[in-house]
Amino acid sequence: MNFAEELKKNFLVSAPMAGITSPPYRKLLRTFFDGIIYTEMTSVEGLKRGSPASLEFLDMIGECRPCVVQFFGGNHKSYAEAVRIAEEHAVPDGYDINMGCPVKKVLKTGGGAALLTNLAELKEIVRSLRRATEKEFSIKIRLGADEKNFVYKEVLKIAEREGANALVVHARTKRQMFTGDVNYEALAELASIAKIPIIGNGNIDSLESLERIRQTGVSGAMIARAAMRSPWIFKALSEGREPLGYLTKSGIYSLIRELYGYMLTHAGDNERKKTHYFNIIKKFSLYFSKGLQNSAEFRVRAYQKDNEKDFFGILKEYLGD
Repeated sequence: MNFAEELKKNFLVSAPMAGITSPPYRKLLRTFFDGIIYTEMTSVEGLKRGSPASLEFLDMIGECRPCVVQFFGGNHKSYAEAVRIAEEHAVPDGYDINMGCPVKKVLKTGGGAALLTNLAELKEIVRSLRRATEKEFSIKIRLGADEKNFVYKEVLKIAEREGANALVVHARTKRQMFTGDVNYEALAELASIAKIPIIGNGNIDSLESLERIRQTGVSGAMIARAAMRSPWIFKALSEGREPLGYLTKSGIYSLIRELYGYMLTHAGDNERKKTHYFNIIKKFSLYFSKGLQNSAEFRVRAYQKDNEKDFFGILKEYLGD
């Protein structure tokens, strides 16, 4: 896979989201666009330990290509082994290093946004991944720890010198988490000086916000939380339509049933996984129905159901024909 060529074919990219972009969800996303899809972030230490949960994040790669495996971890010595295991398990199309996640459990590993204040280790991680694979890889960052400590230009230089093939930039700081204004000026600055593709990320949920990202001159736009609520957003935006109202209520119902089918196939005979996916599909039904008429009442009723028959009865009553 070549990042520059893929982004020319499709400007939109599906973001890695913990607990969201599971193998079944990635399969669903593929029905809406042919662009790059990222896995949810996978611990390099978990892969080294042979953690079943970490390995499971890599499942079904062949059904959603091009697919990029995202790693996280604060020790550069672990990345080569993680690549070896990923190649054995899934043969991904490319890799990504999470250097922007602000969540505490990731920061405790020394990975994610913690690396924005440890550029020496950040450089060693990029260097280690480049030595471990000939495949293309990106790194995903934020602008810096806070507005007084921007490091995005320094990280771009490291990325280019050490052989990364693309830079994904969530145009907020670690301190901002997922709130506050997106810094479009920083994206435009990076796009104007970069020798590798810049993929902009942050609050892309409509035609207007997509156009704002395009105007910065970046090579691609990564959609995150809006894809959690509306996986059809990729198809809608590519057709010049808003995601809200793009699918009918019955269309959303069919989509939820389709996703649940993928989940059950992935679970196989594992009853624990089946229970897990039932709880997850209830959450997705709430995400997908957001903004619809009487959705608040539906969410209350649906979440009270603790078995498939009752839940899907409520779901069909609300969304079905």
